[in-house]
Amino acid sequence: MSLALLLLTLAALALWVVLPGLAPGRQRVRTARPYGAAGRERPLELEAEFVLPLPAFWRVEWTPATRLGFRGEQAAGLGWGRVRLRLEAAVEPRRRGEYELPGARLFVRDFLGFYEREVRLEGPRGRLLVYPRIWEQLPPQLALTLLAEGPEAPELGLEDASRYRGTREYRPGDALRRMHWKATARQGHPMVREFAWVRATGVWIYIDVRGGEVYIDHMAELAASLAVRLMDLGLAVGLAWPGFERPPARGLEALRGMLAALARLEPAEAGGAPPLPPPGVNLVVFTQDAPLELIEGALAARARAARVHLLAFPEGFFLRPGEKGRPIWGRTDGMARLQERRGLLHAAGVYVHVFRGDEAVRFSRA
Repeated sequence: MSLALLLLTLAALALWVVLPGLAPGRQRVRTARPYGAAGRERPLELEAEFVLPLPAFWRVEWTPATRLGFRGEQAAGLGWGRVRLRLEAAVEPRRRGEYELPGARLFVRDFLGFYEREVRLEGPRGRLLVYPRIWEQLPPQLALTLLAEGPEAPELGLEDASRYRGTREYRPGDALRRMHWKATARQGHPMVREFAWVRATGVWIYIDVRGGEVYIDHMAELAASLAVRLMDLGLAVGLAWPGFERPPARGLEALRGMLAALARLEPAEAGGAPPLPPPGVNLVVFTQDAPLELIEGALAARARAARVHLLAFPEGFFLRPGEKGRPIWGRTDGMARLQERRGLLHAAGVYVHVFRGDEAVRFSRA
């Protein structure tokens, strides 16, 4: 009789797991660095708290998130009363975007092992803003042509090979191709050629958003890389696409604003013409198919811009650093039209750069 009573008591005590009387637990998921570029690791922290009125086995499963490069975590134990748990992990997001941090699930099983149920975990989950990847490689002469229309500057900008200034003594890090051998022989120590620094008043980047996700991802990375490079040189940089405009500005806050906007950039069917930039600013246009309205908008912007550069990517991508060649296809109607008018556009001050899908995009190290 006593054994039967004991078993009955244990069974009754285990029933609370089956009944819906368990109060929801609390969770908080956060990261110490809520923003940053794709491909970089960030710490992640989960704090969970729940109450077990009677002894029971519990299990917390931290849900995996493939796009964040998070495989998930798990913890389990036997508890009674208030249980507090803290887990640490890391995420390595693979693609730009804005993500909600992965939450956790709580499972409770009675100590006799008869039944298991999920208990709701409530509480805030932080968000993670993933910037586009930033490459140190851009089109060979793009950075120079963007700046070459500007006035000479003592320090800021890039060296313009067409504006020879003279010679100076060799400094560690100078490229061998800069050596001036006659001056070296005459002076008796290494001498290099020195060119004038030039800069424009600013650069405005416009993205034609008509295209697929691959194209948009590549254009976001290219725009971010170009913006970082030009701001390092002290230039004002602006950003725009249909429905969004951020006029040229300098500084860390302006750069963060542009990177955040590029992180959220999405493809769209509707297009538009580039904005009219302030006088003296160079306009850079990214496009895949170069529709007629875009070309006309670039010509209209030329009336105020120092220069207009139209960068076309017919396949919708370029080779990222370390990638091998991809297949390329014939010209689209837009590319054929652009190639036919390339000479006329160049004469009007709109410089066309076509990058096929098997071409890498690099910085000039001059």
